[in-house]
Amino acid sequence: MRGSTTKLAAKMEAVPRETWESLFVAQGMKNLAPRIQMLDGFNEGWIEFERGETSSQKGKVELKTVLQALIKGASKS
Repeated sequence: MRGSTTKLAAKMEAVPRETWESLFVAQGMKNLAPRIQMLDGFNEGWIEFERGETSSQKGKVELKTVLQALIKGASKS
């Protein structure tokens, strides 16, 4: 897949949890626990921002939309 916003190739794939540690070490990470805990929290649905689920909104937004908004915001500063 080629992103028209970033002009970079992007590939999504499921990464089995049992491979995370070796993958993160190969990427140069030293302290793995916080990242693994964060990913577990998102995957299990127990990480919520601000006032929890009552104030969070869940939906689907295409990556292109998010990146365009970030680029637009960065160009204003």
